[in-house]
Amino acid sequence: MASFLENKELVAMTIILLLASILCRFTLGIFLNSLIREAENMSTTQNRLLKKCKVKFRNCYKLNDGVPNISIFVDKFLSRLQIGRFSVDGVSHLAGQLMLLSIVTAGLGACKGIIDGKPIGEILPFYLMSFLGLYLYFSISGLVDLDGKRELLKVSLTDFLENHMAARLAVLEESEEAAGMAKANEGRKRRVANGEWEEEELLPDGADIRKAADGPGEASEPEKTDAGFVEERTEEQVFTRKQEMELEELLREFFA
Repeated sequence: MASFLENKELVAMTIILLLASILCRFTLGIFLNSLIREAENMSTTQNRLLKKCKVKFRNCYKLNDGVPNISIFVDKFLSRLQIGRFSVDGVSHLAGQLMLLSIVTAGLGACKGIIDGKPIGEILPFYLMSFLGLYLYFSISGLVDLDGKRELLKVSLTDFLENHMAARLAVLEESEEAAGMAKANEGRKRRVANGEWEEEELLPDGADIRKAADGPGEASEPEKTDAGFVEERTEEQVFTRKQEMELEELLREFFA
């Protein structure tokens, strides 16, 4: 016992680490219990994490036109749960590491007693503290039952998302589609009633726009711009002038 009292630092460190690991387990249990209670009333919940879960599910449903595997969606959500800046899985692992560190510090005290040549009676308290710490840690872990609470939370979330929210979103989408079709039909009827609904005649590619502006009986001649057509017009104009000059000469001779 004298060796146990001489190593007060190691004893205090062992107790602090053990209590910290147990506190982490209790914190996780309280956190999951609060989520389970809120998940029973998901429709009216004010929990920030559960409201975020509903928003993400709604966005995923609209983007992908449904969520094919809701259980996987819930697993992903649970794996990203956080207490402050620490994830739930991280806090759970931290509790286990703190418990192991407490066993290490108790072992260091026992090793120091053996090196100092202390009898077995003075070293035994360190071993007893290690075994009692392990027993206390695993007893509280079984009492908190983090795995069971996590599974219960998963069942509650899956039930709400699959049997309530998914069905509600499907009905909402159908009503929005029906409202959109009704609005389109109403606008079409209104245009027909006002005489604004007319069938548009599609013009072929490259057609002259003036053809659409003219009446159905009028057709404008296409204007040729190739070199052959220009030469033909020029020759036609020259021949006509010669005829006019010959006609003038004949008239002068006749009246002379």
